[in-house]
Amino acid sequence: MRQKLEEHLSILRREGVITSWHRSMISPGKEWESEIDKHLKTSDIILVLISSEFTASDYHWDVLAKQAMEQHKAGTSRVVAILLRPVDDYWKVAFPNIKVLPQDGIPIIKRNPQDTAFKNVAIGIREVAEELTDSTYFIKKVLRWLQVIVILVGNAAVSVFIYVGTVSFSYLFRSSRSRRRNRVSTIPVRLVIFFVLGGTFISFIYQKLNTLEIPLLAPKPIVNSTKSVNTTGWIWIGMVNKTSGSLFVGKKLVLQPSDPKQFPRIEPPIIPSPGTIVTVKYEVNLMKEKSLSGKKIVKLKKGEKLVILKVERFSKVAKNSPYIKLKAQVRKCNSICNK
Repeated sequence: MRQKLEEHLSILRREGVITSWHRSMISPGKEWESEIDKHLKTSDIILVLISSEFTASDYHWDVLAKQAMEQHKAGTSRVVAILLRPVDDYWKVAFPNIKVLPQDGIPIIKRNPQDTAFKNVAIGIREVAEELTDSTYFIKKVLRWLQVIVILVGNAAVSVFIYVGTVSFSYLFRSSRSRRRNRVSTIPVRLVIFFVLGGTFISFIYQKLNTLEIPLLAPKPIVNSTKSVNTTGWIWIGMVNKTSGSLFVGKKLVLQPSDPKQFPRIEPPIIPSPGTIVTVKYEVNLMKEKSLSGKKIVKLKKGEKLVILKVERFSKVAKNSPYIKLKAQVRKCNSICNK
């Protein structure tokens, strides 16, 4: 079921909205507890897959659950529960006041087809990601609700207008001019005009708020909306001496005083492990392609923070070169990560 969930999240990964990690991705020979702890502490969103297997595991319950909720309460991560199979609701004691998906609270395994529930989960995770990356998310959400209210008010006003208009014109048709002047009240007509003009005014205000950038209401976000900007890509990070042995995490990047373009682009200037948060030391282009050629996503400026996803060596390097050049797949930090 976790694999099926990953399939439904593939669009978010392809857009660069998320990058995922789970225990099965631990490389052979690495200490699994330290790897889990490292990735857990650097995650922006932690998905808790609720099933009997999860609640039966002491390690899940006593270690991972406590650490995840500590990060959730501190605001460094967001915990989201995914209901896979029916279990005792006691699990909510360990995870109070968190987002639960699917939204209807029905475990995925009880849905037919299950893809409908997985779709709901993927949409919910996208919303959480947008909350973390777009500082205007809540303003846009209020505007969407305002739009719904405007539509309801407008529909109600039109319905009242049609009803009162029909009754009034029918009465006027049957009545003489004197009776019409004495008996037909202008109050209903005035109310209808009020509703119609009021609904039109609210609709106009909504459209202006939704299309114009107003600094007081919509401050410029630290990170652009995930819908318009891909914040995941590849960068050049530096190089290491070829003669000093194989590559390993923590190995120092070489400084080349004669060529500033070859300076390490990250701080600290060492080979980072996946999940590490680094700082841009010198400006570098965030590229879409792994080869670092082709489309440039954005120029990363000094001081920006990045999450390391993967480190690889360049395939094309001169044979007589004493150095190994390195590139990394990275993701720009969001507001929580920057803390």
